[in-house]
Amino acid sequence: MKTKRSYHILLSVFTFPLLIGSVLLGFSSCKDEIDASNLVTKTEATIWDYLDSVAVYSDYADILEVVRTGEGSNTSSLASMLAAYGNYTCFAPSNEAIRKYVMEVTDSVTDDWRTLYETDSVAIIDLAKNSIIDNGDARAYSVADFPTDGGAFGLANLNDRMLTCTLDTTGQYVINGMAGVDRLDVQLGNGYMQGVSTVITLSTSSVFDLIAAAPNMKVMTELLRQTGWGDSLLRFRNDENYSTDGYPESQRYQTDIPTGLPIAQHRYYGFTAFVETDDVYERELGVNLQIDIAGNISNFDAVLEALRNRCSQYYGSEDAEDLTSPDNAINRFVAYHLLDGAITYNRLVRHCNEFGYEPGTDLGNPQLSNLSVDVWDFYTTMGKYRRLVKVLQDAEETEHPIYLNRAREYNNGRSGNYRHATAEPRVRGAMVSAQNITTDETGGQLTVENNAENGYYYPIDDLLIYDNDVENDVLNDRIRFDISTLMPELWSANIRGSAGNFFTRDYFKNFVDVSDESNIFYLQSGVSGGGGGRPWSDYQGDEVMVTGIYDVTIKLPPVPRAGTYEIRMGINMNPRRGMAQVYFGSDRYQMDPTGLPLDLRIMSSDNANSNTPDLDVYAIYPWEDDTDDDQTNLTIERNLRNQGYMKAPNYFWSGSNMVVRSINAVARRIVTTADMDPDEAYYIRFKSALEDPNGQFTIDYFEYVPTFMVNQNEEDIW
Repeated sequence: MKTKRSYHILLSVFTFPLLIGSVLLGFSSCKDEIDASNLVTKTEATIWDYLDSVAVYSDYADILEVVRTGEGSNTSSLASMLAAYGNYTCFAPSNEAIRKYVMEVTDSVTDDWRTLYETDSVAIIDLAKNSIIDNGDARAYSVADFPTDGGAFGLANLNDRMLTCTLDTTGQYVINGMAGVDRLDVQLGNGYMQGVSTVITLSTSSVFDLIAAAPNMKVMTELLRQTGWGDSLLRFRNDENYSTDGYPESQRYQTDIPTGLPIAQHRYYGFTAFVETDDVYERELGVNLQIDIAGNISNFDAVLEALRNRCSQYYGSEDAEDLTSPDNAINRFVAYHLLDGAITYNRLVRHCNEFGYEPGTDLGNPQLSNLSVDVWDFYTTMGKYRRLVKVLQDAEETEHPIYLNRAREYNNGRSGNYRHATAEPRVRGAMVSAQNITTDETGGQLTVENNAENGYYYPIDDLLIYDNDVENDVLNDRIRFDISTLMPELWSANIRGSAGNFFTRDYFKNFVDVSDESNIFYLQSGVSGGGGGRPWSDYQGDEVMVTGIYDVTIKLPPVPRAGTYEIRMGINMNPRRGMAQVYFGSDRYQMDPTGLPLDLRIMSSDNANSNTPDLDVYAIYPWEDDTDDDQTNLTIERNLRNQGYMKAPNYFWSGSNMVVRSINAVARRIVTTADMDPDEAYYIRFKSALEDPNGQFTIDYFEYVPTFMVNQNEEDIW
């Protein structure tokens, strides 16, 4: 066995009190205090230098020398990687933790990792790769960056899996519900070493298998089995027929992206399930579950009957006896719990540039402690009958819980701040938990794994059903949805909000038709393109950019209910943008144009470009600043509407600390007004009106607005 050389972290008597004081100050707003004695000052040594010289991590260091970064024998070891320049976050298990892990894996046959490696090398490779996050060009994670509510870190580990983190009642950070961080913030020349008391393991099970393994989710487990939806949650990586061939690197460069963007190497299946715990079914259906000796529900027929009676009120009685039929009420009930795409808890909603919010210095990992206003997204659920579910994070409740289908009243006047207007919500909705915490057989607390290889499930505390409150209240409103919510592949690859990427033309299933001349980029302010570390004037700080002589057709989400809707899209004008003809309809092959082409180019003395016509924003539409007079403002808005435009919402702001409503190059285009049905699919098409191979067109967000709100002037400026 090799000899470890001596290594010391020196703490100056002058710097140590300053370090401890600053750490305690940084956590002064938290209820739980961090043990400052575990914090270590910065040194220029690398993570590998540290691990190779501290005896308590000797087994881990030896493992890193054996495990390779790739599959080939000519690839570097993880030890070499952590000895080189970069930004890494390393959750290093102690020798004791590794020996305990080996004993568990081998059923107490041995505690020697080398013996295990000879018979099950994957167990040791996973141990190493699960413990390291490559932060790339971003700084590594210190404890100040750790999620505290069960959310995930912004970047995946070397096994391409997300790690979650909670801050428990003792003030200890716990990774993936199991590994307590017992040595914090050893800051080194290429990142942070965080010591953990338990080896970090990640389930290789599917979402369905994890739900089935949860002792408090027997009802949903049986519903998933009997409806057949459980089989739909078993798929993993979707690389069949996926190839990046034919996409030269030159395509990934644009004027706004001087360094180019990486191309997505994999395409994933991913799923998110919202699951009522068994006590919710007992309470809401009035049926006490009877569990037999095998752990199954012996009176499940009574549960089915009560649930069928409840669901048939909203989903009808078609195919009442066939639970596998997509028309069956219970099948539709289950489908409404499922999203196509894997979303970590702290990204169920996207914080970036909502009114009054400061995201911090890292837009890819925004702070989640000091929220300003409620933030929400609308997602499309699975099944034949696609429906919207609203996911909202309450900014004013303690701990900022997340709810499904919650409705509130807001201070939404012209001089308002969009804070809650009433203490209680109009519709409470179902609260979502980040973790599945229940009790074990002895009555002790048990945290059940909910991070599957192909997604996540989250416990909810009320029945999730598309009832009258949801259809006629929660969703009978302006529906503003970000383009990224139509791209579940972004969520499953953990790209939304955290990275910019270039994509193949067949990557997104909702981009149903993409011409060979189209290039697709996903851009996020602060992590791709220009703009520095401040939010762009995009809703939620991100956008899709299509370039070239593009022609792209996108499948839109369903409307909440049958009716007449005004369809709008957010626009952000720029002299490098292009001009597109917009089409809309229910037949993707025969859509009608919605009017004159939409021109996103503008010209001013500050951004003159010889290749851009001499256009001016005021020549495109009659934009004027808001005034202190409401009647004057209504006249300005009426003039804009007459030209097919609206001012941008007051709800979000740009990096210049201006609400985008006050920026004349940011607006909403009224695409069309149409009669729409929730059971019909609708599409929007953008076709370049210019023969410009360098043309750009950005897609930010859309709005569905019931025309009664428009006609009766019931819509606010937010």
